[in-house]
Parts: sequence; structure tokens; C-alpha cells
Amino acid sequence: MSAATGYEHPPLEDEIDLRQYIRTLLRYWRWIVGLSIVAAVLAFAISSVLPPQYEATALVAITGPRYRMQFDARMQDVPFDPKQFTKGYAAIATGDELLTTLLEATNSGMSTGNAALSLVDLKAALDAQVIGDGNLVQLTARAGDPEEAAHLANMWAERYVTQLNMLYGQKRELSTLEAQVAQAKAAVERTDQELAQLRKEYGFGFRPSAAPDVVEPWGIVYQLQAKTRLLADYEARASKIAQLLEEARAVAQRAGGAAPAIVSGLIADMLGLGQLNTVGMPQVQISLGDLDVEASLAALVEALEAKQAATQEAIAQLQSEVTSLQAEVAARQMQLEQLLREQELNQNTYLTLANKLEETRVEVNGDIARIASRAVMPEKPSSPRRMFNTALAAVAAVIVAAFGALFAEYWRQGELRPSVVTGDASA
Repeated sequence: MSAATGYEHPPLEDEIDLRQYIRTLLRYWRWIVGLSIVAAVLAFAISSVLPPQYEATALVAITGPRYRMQFDARMQDVPFDPKQFTKGYAAIATGDELLTTLLEATNSGMSTGNAALSLVDLKAALDAQVIGDGNLVQLTARAGDPEEAAHLANMWAERYVTQLNMLYGQKRELSTLEAQVAQAKAAVERTDQELAQLRKEYGFGFRPSAAPDVVEPWGIVYQLQAKTRLLADYEARASKIAQLLEEARAVAQRAGGAAPAIVSGLIADMLGLGQLNTVGMPQVQISLGDLDVEASLAALVEALEAKQAATQEAIAQLQSEVTSLQAEVAARQMQLEQLLREQELNQNTYLTLANKLEETRVEVNGDIARIASRAVMPEKPSSPRRMFNTALAAVAAVIVAAFGALFAEYWRQGELRPSVVTGDASA
């Protein structure tokens, strides 16, 4: 312990003696009290000079849509939970897009004498906080005029509600669904037209008109059926011609012994069957008067051979046409089945989207966000708070002065220690 100062530094192993610090603070109490008084006076004076600021608060409730309709179980909505978007509510409220529209409205309604606000100034004057479970957002606006603060808070709340309903509501989905329903309806109409045209070309429901003055195109199915029947007729005719030709040749081999009546009967039978005079076939004229058996048989064989050749040529052409029509019918059948599947898909899509559109039209009247409480004009300014600022400045000055006193005492003790050691050594 030093006799000159009466101050002793405690060893590191010993407990700290707070009485030494208290004695130091008491020694400098005048400085501490003086500095706190000066700080309090300065804070009070500055708070009195600063212009007043007023705060107005509006509340926005986020509850989700009021109605939930479901006409079709194949297309369900995900339930809206406000808690899922809690972190984004405050960010949306202070986003540049929303604040830019608010800034334009604020500056346009401002009087001529006032300076226009900037986006930075507007952000500094606004504050958004999520309250509770995330279904309530508090919007606070600050301004130098109480009426302006309330007006700014209410305009902010209105635009914020509009923004939330546009982002999370059903109005945007309604316009999207209307466009999708229009596209689906157009697809259904297009498929119906293609099916009608294909069925007409294919032959479903379109038979040749019985009226001679009405011309309707034959479908390929009816063309195939007509060609097939014609081919069968030609094949039967070719078989009959071959049979007649064989009989005529047999009669010609024994023409010398053949009676004219037999030849006449044979020719009469063939003429009665219509095998000799056919459209597109060589014409044969045979007189049953003075019948020359050999000449008649020769003419008959020649006519039948010519008719047989023409018939075979017609059969070959018909077979080619039938084969081509069969391939075309198969292709059209595949196209028809594909269009039928596409029509069913388009109709199901259209019906599903149409039901969803009706659901959305019912739900669109229930917004997810609405103003729960509008801001009213504040009666007292929120800042500057003179008494609070004065007390805070005084407390801060006391703390700073106390640390200053302890540091000054520590510094003074450090300067006195070398002189004390020197005096003890000389003694």
C-alpha cells in the first residue's frame, strides 16, 4: 500500500474491492453530475428545436378466400395458408414496385409549396411488421403533418391489399383460366370440324342423293363397296363367259353334226343373259334367220374371246382400284380413331377447365386480403420525445462520465507509481 496516495492495487488472486471504484466515482461526482446535466439540457434543447413527427398505423388482415368450390375432383386447389407466406408479406409491402406507385400518388397529390419525396425518403418514412401468426400486417407511416401521415398509411394499405390480392388471389387465375377455356373450346371445335370432314370423306352418314339434281360426293367407304360389288359382278360375268366360251368351242368342234336349232338355242340363251351386248364391250349382231352354223359359231367364239379379254382387263383395273381404296380406308380409319381420341381428350379438357372457371368465378369475389383497420389522424407527435431523449442523454452522460472518471484515475495512478518507487529507493 502506498502511503502517499492511500491506493493499493489488489493482487490478481484476490477479490475485486468495489469500494475503490465507488470512492473514485465519488471523487469525480461533480464532473459526472455536470456532464449529465449538460447532456440533458442539450438533448432537451435539440428535441425542442426538431420538427415534430407523427405516426399513423393501418392494419391489413390476410385470411384467404372466403369460398372454396369444387365442381370437378380431378382439378383441386391447394388450400391457402397465410402462414406459408409470412416472411414475404413485409418484403412485398416495402418492395420497390408497390412503393413506386405509392410515391407517384403521393407526389401527385402534394401541394405546390412542398418538395417532392424520393423513393429513399418514402422508404425511411414507412415501416411494415407482421403480427401474430402471419395473418395481420401492421403498416406504419411517418410524416410531419398528422393528416398527411394518416393519408399516407391508408393509401399504402389500399395498394398493399390490391397487390396481395393480385399475387395470391383468384383474379389473375381467372384471366388465365378464361384464356385456357377459350383455347380448349377452339380445340374442340377444330376437332369436330376435322371429324365431320373425315366422316364425309370416309362415307359415314353421307350416301349418294336419290334426287338427280342433287350431287353429293361419294365417301371412300361407299366407293369401296361399289367397286367391290362391281368387281364381283365382273368376276361372275367372266366365269359365265368362260363357261359359254367352252360350250361354244365344244359345239364348234362338232359343228358339222350340230343342228341349227341347237346353235340357235345356244345363241338365244346367251343373248337372253345379256352376255353379248354389254356397255363397253364389242357389239355382236347375229341373225337367227338363215343361220350358218359354222359362221355363227366362229363369230360367237370370236365375240366371247374379245369379251373375255375386255372383262379380264376390267377386273384387273377394278382389283387395283379396290386395293388402293382398301389402303386409303385403313389410313382414314386410323386417322378417324386418332381424331376420336383427340376429340375425347379435348372435350374432357374443356369440361374440366370450364368447371374450374366457374369455381374461380365464385371464389374471385372473396379476396384473401382486406383492410382490417384504417389509420386515423394522430393527436400527438411520436417524435421527438423530449423527456425520453433528455433522460436518455442524462443516463448516457452518467455512464460515459463514470467510465471517464475510472480511466482518469487509472491514468493518474500510473503516473504516480514511478515517483513513489523512486522516493522509497532514496530513503
